[in-house]
Amino acid sequence: MRTWWLLLAGLLAAPLPAAEPNADAGQMAYAAGDFVGAVEKWQAAILAQGATAGRLAALGNAEWKLGRKGRAMLCWERALLLDPRDPVATAGIRHAQSAGGIDRPALTWAENYASFLGADTWLVLATASFWLVVLCLLLPRLRRRAPTEWQEKAVVAGATIFLLSLPGLWGAHVYARRAVVRQADIFLRLTPTARGEPVSGVAEGDIVRTERPFNGYVRVTTADGKSGWLQAREVEPLWGGGLPANLDQKPAP
Repeated sequence: MRTWWLLLAGLLAAPLPAAEPNADAGQMAYAAGDFVGAVEKWQAAILAQGATAGRLAALGNAEWKLGRKGRAMLCWERALLLDPRDPVATAGIRHAQSAGGIDRPALTWAENYASFLGADTWLVLATASFWLVVLCLLLPRLRRRAPTEWQEKAVVAGATIFLLSLPGLWGAHVYARRAVVRQADIFLRLTPTARGEPVSGVAEGDIVRTERPFNGYVRVTTADGKSGWLQAREVEPLWGGGLPANLDQKPAP
């Protein structure tokens, strides 16, 4: 008992976590119209403290103000991966679609289902419910006893949650395979070659569904259903990190 009291006293005496100065500074810079400064502050906060839906959504607003449509859309979309109901990211995407002419594929039923919870939450639910069912089925056998009433109820509840989480996992996977067009004035190619015949134009910030990669290209489908090939460096997938890639940096040899 004494050990528990000592641990509790240590927790109470521990210093509280510091506030987020970079996030507050970013908001102040954004309110003052210093969008470059806001981007720098929010980027620093994400690098130091990790990406959250709120930070990514705010960063997307600042990037949009600077005319960086691809970076803004990527920030908003990645914010929705963390929190599908983030109001700032949702409003930003709607504004981009109406005012900026951004094309974005409509959500499928699985993606709509997955939007009730984040991808990580679906994974946690599926994993926890699966192991709950396994343990409740194995424990009576290992102890050579009949399962109790609560174990039977736990099996039913765990199996139900696991089955309900499968469409959420699939929808999150399909949604994460989207990518954002990062360059302007490019065309879908009929074949994955530099001399491929142009099929249709795509704009910076457009959202496409990605399929298979080949020869430095990736096959994509646009919001209006047109398919073709884009160079892998012309798009950036939603799944793959917090901050958008810096296209100004030369690729490593």
